[in-house]
Amino acid sequence: MYTNHWNRFINGESVESEVTPSIYRSWQRSREYRVDHTLVSNQDILSKPRLNERRDAQDSLIRAGEPVLPYIFSLLGSTNYTVLLCDNEGYIIEATGDAPFMTKAQKVNLSPGAGWREEIRGTNAIGTALSDNAPISVFGWEHFVRDNHFLACWAAPIQNSQGAPLGVLDISGEAGNDREKVLSIARMGASMIEKNLRLFELENQLKFYQEGAKLASSLLKQGFLAIDQNGVITNINALGAALLGRRQEDIIGQLAGDIFSSPKGWMLSGHSLNLHIKNRSGKEISSHLTQVVNNVGQALGAVGTLEISKDSSAVSTNSLWIGHGQPTQRILARASKVAATHSSVLIHGESGTGKEIIARTIHQLSPRREGPFVALNCASLSSSLVESELFGYVEGAFTGARRGGKPGKFELADKGTIFLDEIGDMPLNVQVSLLRALQEKEVSRIGDTKTLKIDVRVIAASHKDLSALVATEHFRLDLYYRLKVVTLELPPLRERTEDIRDLVPHFIRKACESFGNPILGIQEEVYDHLLVHPWPGNVRELENCIESMVALADGPILTVADLPDEFKQSVLNTEPEPLLEQQTKHAILYALTQTKGKIAPAAKLLGIGRNTLYRKLKEMDIQL
Repeated sequence: MYTNHWNRFINGESVESEVTPSIYRSWQRSREYRVDHTLVSNQDILSKPRLNERRDAQDSLIRAGEPVLPYIFSLLGSTNYTVLLCDNEGYIIEATGDAPFMTKAQKVNLSPGAGWREEIRGTNAIGTALSDNAPISVFGWEHFVRDNHFLACWAAPIQNSQGAPLGVLDISGEAGNDREKVLSIARMGASMIEKNLRLFELENQLKFYQEGAKLASSLLKQGFLAIDQNGVITNINALGAALLGRRQEDIIGQLAGDIFSSPKGWMLSGHSLNLHIKNRSGKEISSHLTQVVNNVGQALGAVGTLEISKDSSAVSTNSLWIGHGQPTQRILARASKVAATHSSVLIHGESGTGKEIIARTIHQLSPRREGPFVALNCASLSSSLVESELFGYVEGAFTGARRGGKPGKFELADKGTIFLDEIGDMPLNVQVSLLRALQEKEVSRIGDTKTLKIDVRVIAASHKDLSALVATEHFRLDLYYRLKVVTLELPPLRERTEDIRDLVPHFIRKACESFGNPILGIQEEVYDHLLVHPWPGNVRELENCIESMVALADGPILTVADLPDEFKQSVLNTEPEPLLEQQTKHAILYALTQTKGKIAPAAKLLGIGRNTLYRKLKEMDIQL
């Protein structure tokens, strides 16, 4: 009977008085969005890397919902449901529930990675709850798309303290009659997540206050800072301001509580750094800080010099990715979390993106930081050498074996971390031995009958798609799953160009120190060229470029004239075009080069659909 309302609306008849107002308004919006009512859309489905990126950005929401979703599912009293957590753009980022029903729901893309905004899928509980910022139930025929009529869905927005939506809790099941009860459960679940988020905020605020108080106390004791009885900062010297990453004039006159209770400018992924500073007389001043000040050596000038503490509990800034952009902060935050565990980590990224740097960062942030960090590039050795490097050998094990034998990398990494770079190039026979070592937590040297117990954390990395190698039987499935307990996807430099302004001064200092030269400055126009380059070699290519400029520089300032020719050419050809458009064009051309002109793989590499890539090729007049 009621399905007839939907049919009549689709046919252009007026049913406003016969349908719930919120549903009717959503139907009208769906029509305006030109949503196809006959067929569920396959658009706006995130690739796995993009879903992981979105999940990283919504880490607090996921943590807040982690204990809530299974509890809500248990309250439903039936297995024929799925409970979904969505972000504030309508993307499903978490799901739990009945496996058979979740499989059925996948047929209409009601699963993680799918976007359920009204603009794409018409009237539905997730999208409509976000549009109205209010709880709603969407029952069977009330869905705008006919393929979704088998669903009954209840959703409630998850709001911040100002009432703005942070996400949505959705319950979906087979179309039934018990609307109000399930909607109440959905609202309760959203409220529980909101309370968890408030608790996280309070915990973070307390943490900021505590860290800020330590920092302020340290600066006061060293005479870097002066605060009057009203809590106003009356003076701070150049060194103290540099350590806070702010200008003196922006600090003096401010309330100390405002400066030291805010994470902005002095928090780094929730981890403190112990820096030791020497003044002109050589006396060491210890300060408990929580910031890496880029270009701090230049900022301090004649005031003093900055040294990294040799205390093994301190985090060396040289080991961390340089950059302030969101992709970098997401990677550092994720690395920080996984460091506290003992889980194996699989790092994926193009060549030159800094996979070993992230591996070293995880090691230095972990409880194993006092143990060794041992690296092995699996692509640089033959099949026989890889095995002997990994596990070692005894004297006489083979022709040319060293007298007394040799310990393997696993032995050397005991109580620490082993980093296996380019694991995708490891021969299959060695993969078998590696899997056994990981399972048994023991190794045997080649030619030896004895086994040695090992306590080693494994971090592996590859620029290759290991799942594709598994599919072609070039990589063992069991080893793949043993290694990828936690996966980190490193973005290429072309996707984190905002970090170039942080990386360049870092590489200038590094090259100048290597050559024994004074620190050079850099002309602003140089960045115009660097920012439009596609960086196929990623950060390694940028470092080589800067090192070349420093080596050949004639004056105290690096200029456009010092750039290698290929970098000058890239900007000369692109000046008439907007920067963003040119970066997009470079990325597309690079992807097509990598895939030898094949559209589908290039679109996958770029994280877009084939139709979108075809449209971009036409818009930018790129000829295949």
